[in-house]
Amino acid sequence: MKNELIKAIVVALITLPGIAHADSIQQFLEASTVTGNIRSYYFNQLYSGSALPNKYAYSLGGMLKVQTAPLFGVSAGVAFYTANSLGANDVNAPEYTHLDALLMGENDALNVLGQAYLQYQNLWLRVRVGDQLINTPWMNPSDAFMIPSTFQAVTAQVTPIQNVQIIGIRAFRFKNRIQAGYHRETLLNQNPLYPNMPNTMNGALAFGVKDHWQSLRSAAWFYQFYDLANLFYGTVHYSVPGLPDGIKPFADLQYVREWANGAQYAGPVNATVYGGMAGMQTPYGQVFAAYDQMPRRAPFSVGGRSLYNGGFISPYTQQYSADPLYTSVMDYGLVSASASGHAWKFGLVVHPLRQLRVKYSYSIYETAPYLPDVDINYLDVTYTPGGFWRGISLRNRLAIDHSNPYAGYHGVFIDDRLMLQYTFS
Repeated sequence: MKNELIKAIVVALITLPGIAHADSIQQFLEASTVTGNIRSYYFNQLYSGSALPNKYAYSLGGMLKVQTAPLFGVSAGVAFYTANSLGANDVNAPEYTHLDALLMGENDALNVLGQAYLQYQNLWLRVRVGDQLINTPWMNPSDAFMIPSTFQAVTAQVTPIQNVQIIGIRAFRFKNRIQAGYHRETLLNQNPLYPNMPNTMNGALAFGVKDHWQSLRSAAWFYQFYDLANLFYGTVHYSVPGLPDGIKPFADLQYVREWANGAQYAGPVNATVYGGMAGMQTPYGQVFAAYDQMPRRAPFSVGGRSLYNGGFISPYTQQYSADPLYTSVMDYGLVSASASGHAWKFGLVVHPLRQLRVKYSYSIYETAPYLPDVDINYLDVTYTPGGFWRGISLRNRLAIDHSNPYAGYHGVFIDDRLMLQYTFS
């Protein structure tokens, strides 16, 4: 009887997917996925009519990711990223006179194991542990360059009912997009406005709820950036359905409340930020107008340095203009500039051809007397040929800033980024 029971267990194990059975192993491998991209990026920073040297950077690289098929709901993911200047960049230390270090840092090559995680997933729950991408409003990949920002974290996502998601995150370490490894730091460690940041931060805790019901979408987030700040963020989006000719007016609201946490290494954070956006979606594209307000607060002193941020910080997006404020653009915003004041943005998104997407916006940042006022023309053109060339995209992003103190220059600053990418799966 005992031998028969053992034999039955062995037979059952052999016939499970992915274990010791040739067909099952083949099915397991076929159900696993390999995805990735190849990127060729060329960036220019031009200081018009100035003695400041122009800067540039080139990189060729990409990403290769393997995601295994699930076994009893458990799978694994690994993603390798690489970037190489091919000797085209100015990496002559210590000046780096003509190097745009934003693209891939002060490196000739950068190779990173950016993702390596275990995952459990069923119909209503997904838990992921390890090095991973996190995609939330104030903690995100900032994936506009060669390599995204990633986190060492535990994340959980629950879908209790249709169109409702509950997310929990505990992040321990962070790797920004020009670092080779993970550190107990944030982007504020690379910001000279915050000179007292330790290199042994305790990461972040976050919870979020997202809901989608017909034409109404809403989300609420709470972040605890340990020893820096607590942040509550809420958004509401509504579009008017059923109008003739495919016209859909829409309106968005955002609200941010932030206050200091723990040791307050970034100073006495205390700010309320709000914004709104309204526009109209048509079959030909979209027009919109947006507004954001950062508290007009006089500079205050921390460690002998004056801060011009209205009492607001964003530890994981501030250097990268990757925050979710409606008026942020490619290379500037109230958050990234640590600016206090008001911002407006007016723009449109059109598709003159099926393969062509054109976005234009004009932004105004009224931040005087704490920082000079800035206005920016931004043009973003993307071409995706499709068909035989499916997966290829050619994108050019151009910002012309009239004054940009964040870039260390108060004249006309031109930031141009040419991006060629091929994605495969």
